[in-house]
Amino acid sequence: MIQTFLDKFMVQRWSDLLLLHWPVSPEILRSTIPDDLDLDLFEGQAWTSVVGFHLSGLRIHPVRWVPWGEFDEVNLRTYVKRADGKRGVWFYSLDSTDIFAVFGARILYGLDYRSAHINRTLTARALFYESTTHWIFRNIPARFGAQLDKSAGSLRIARGPLDQFLLERYRFWARRMAGSKSSSAQVRHRPYDAVRLQSAEYRGGLFEAFGLPEPQDPPVIAHYCRGFSVAASAPNWLYKTAGQANQR
Repeated sequence: MIQTFLDKFMVQRWSDLLLLHWPVSPEILRSTIPDDLDLDLFEGQAWTSVVGFHLSGLRIHPVRWVPWGEFDEVNLRTYVKRADGKRGVWFYSLDSTDIFAVFGARILYGLDYRSAHINRTLTARALFYESTTHWIFRNIPARFGAQLDKSAGSLRIARGPLDQFLLERYRFWARRMAGSKSSSAQVRHRPYDAVRLQSAEYRGGLFEAFGLPEPQDPPVIAHYCRGFSVAASAPNWLYKTAGQANQR
């Protein structure tokens, strides 16, 4: 019973997912991830992604009866693996319009969430995210979007090897400021039914804020997904507090 509670600690729904991807030299990224993780490469190449989505239906154990407002998120991430072969995501930034989500994610998981102002614009032809992240004594702007070509819902689902590498990620890592090891949590959802988009763009300062070169070209790959329901496991420290073995 307790194990089930911990494995499905948080539920939510993601929708209007827009994912833009760029290949990056592994040498550029290696020093930007924790020393207990390795870059996960696709055919020798590292990747970074900017992701925007809308979050709704958030419920957290043990108070799932408490309603939570809907909000938008933008994140910058790369792809990592652990020595035991488990693969997932490392977030450079996670930006949210909900201040309670920002503090909750920081406290529970040690994720580096920041407060942001985000506008999401969805039409039959396009989806755009425009964000301003509030960070220390500066604001970090970002605007990215893609043409949906009206027929995005009927296009072939993107299930090639690189699509699977970039999309099907069911684990994330974080490290608390005073921590010496990275900890992970799992997310569970149905496989992506994303489509590849032909025309996408990005401009802003997300990459530069974390010591990475800003992309000078449009994303090599862009995906759009209507959305799905998600369950996330509890943070590692809660498993330990409950005296449960965490075999994830």
